[in-house]
Amino acid sequence: MEKKATIALFLMGILMAISLPVYAAWETGAKVGFDSNVNRAINGGDSDTYLGGYLLYSREASGETRLDWTLSASMEGNGFFKNNDLSNAYFTLAPGITFFPYLTWSINISPFVQGKAVADNDQSALAFGAKVSLKQPIGKSVYLGEYYVYTDSRANEEVYSYTENALGIYLGINWTRTFFSEVGYEYSHGDSFQTLGTTSTTATGGNGRGKQHRYSSTFGTEVFKEKVDRHSIGLTAGIELIPSLFSNFSYTYSTMKGDLGTSIDHTGSIGLSYHF
Repeated sequence: MEKKATIALFLMGILMAISLPVYAAWETGAKVGFDSNVNRAINGGDSDTYLGGYLLYSREASGETRLDWTLSASMEGNGFFKNNDLSNAYFTLAPGITFFPYLTWSINISPFVQGKAVADNDQSALAFGAKVSLKQPIGKSVYLGEYYVYTDSRANEEVYSYTENALGIYLGINWTRTFFSEVGYEYSHGDSFQTLGTTSTTATGGNGRGKQHRYSSTFGTEVFKEKVDRHSIGLTAGIELIPSLFSNFSYTYSTMKGDLGTSIDHTGSIGLSYHF
């Protein structure tokens, strides 16, 4: 019943978006991505490439009043090339309120709900949370932003469920009218699954004793759930090729440390997006 209610809310959000004013826009796109450690392994890690596509509707604050409302509704799907069990589809609905405390500075508070279906049904989940973000333009072409995100994700198998608190900061530059870049850092603390290797015999050593775990046929090993600290550094860049058509690139380096050890992950993607 809970998941049915969530889907109904999402569809209502889409219907609302159809009649919204000119501050709103649609966006669609496709991307090719890479993940160096899809199984979050302490020792090594399995890499994979995926192809994804999305449809996004967003209603931004107009800036004409101090207080305004926002809405973001999106659907996305990703197909993995080597490990098909990781292929997924999900939707996200995030209404919000934006306040302008000083000139062009803005504060946005946005609760969200997300439903995710994964080919490995153990990882399918329903998530709730909220994001608080602050953005400050610095001159005409530079901007600074900070955010806090709380997420409570409940998967079909508890070992994949998690709660997480994340803090982030980013700096962006509009180099020209058609080219921008951002660099950012994020720290998060919360639950995560990790693996110790690529075989079940490797993952049953002493370090895993006493932790919640489950054998995963998707990863071919035991999956352990524990509290971790994650540090991520990312770079994003985009350029408008022709009016409304954009090319974008992103790369993120992450380390995740728990009692079991530290896993390292490199992720990146390149894609095209169209605004209409």
